[in-house]
Amino acid sequence: MLAATAFLCVASLAIAVAPAAAESLGPAPMRNLDEGGMSFPAITGPEAPEEYPFRVDLGEEQFLEQVSSTEVDADYPGHLPAFSITVEPAHDADGAAVPTTLELTGREVITLIVHHREGNPAAAWAPFDYPVVGGSGWPGGFRTIVVPMENPFGEAERKIIEANPPAALEPVPVIVCKVPTLRGYSLRGAKNRLRAAHCGIGAIRLAAEATLGKSKVVKQFHPAGTELAAGAPVAVKLGVGRQGRFPS
Repeated sequence: MLAATAFLCVASLAIAVAPAAAESLGPAPMRNLDEGGMSFPAITGPEAPEEYPFRVDLGEEQFLEQVSSTEVDADYPGHLPAFSITVEPAHDADGAAVPTTLELTGREVITLIVHHREGNPAAAWAPFDYPVVGGSGWPGGFRTIVVPMENPFGEAERKIIEANPPAALEPVPVIVCKVPTLRGYSLRGAKNRLRAAHCGIGAIRLAAEATLGKSKVVKQFHPAGTELAAGAPVAVKLGVGRQGRFPS
């Protein structure tokens, strides 16, 4: 009788321990996707769940369909899309991206799986640094290092620099075309004056009986003193003056 009693006690202890171990490594409690979206609590160690199930409130005639390892769609009959559900990214305390997948595990249930126990696939499966939280990370992770910088100059050099600040840069002059007076000049003379004023020759119009070689500028189509962009063309009219005067 004593031996039998001892055996029963050991068996009852084993049954009591097993559910606790399974509960710590099992999925998290079911939540409604409309309550806070696809988020999960901070994962503080490898004993925390990897699976986080969510119930999706579907409309009439809607159904869920697995599209990829990171997306589940809600469709109407005929596979007409209603909305998409994409996986929540995750990263560890060191900024390393933690793989996450999304699985359709029931008619109205999707499960977010945060694969934190196997380690970082981008760093030879090195263990992740906890806590693991939601949000995108970097492949392999990153570390933020603050390096204090000492003053490269001594006190004497600092005083010299403060007493002789660098001179302000001179403003770069803006080159413009300032139209010169062209009336009364030959075509060659007008071109020279335009070139010196950073302007260009524009359309050339000839009055009756005028020639390019012997005529003078009788009209310019931008008044003298007008400022234009550098190289802007200035059109002129060539004519033959009468009685020492040029027509307008």
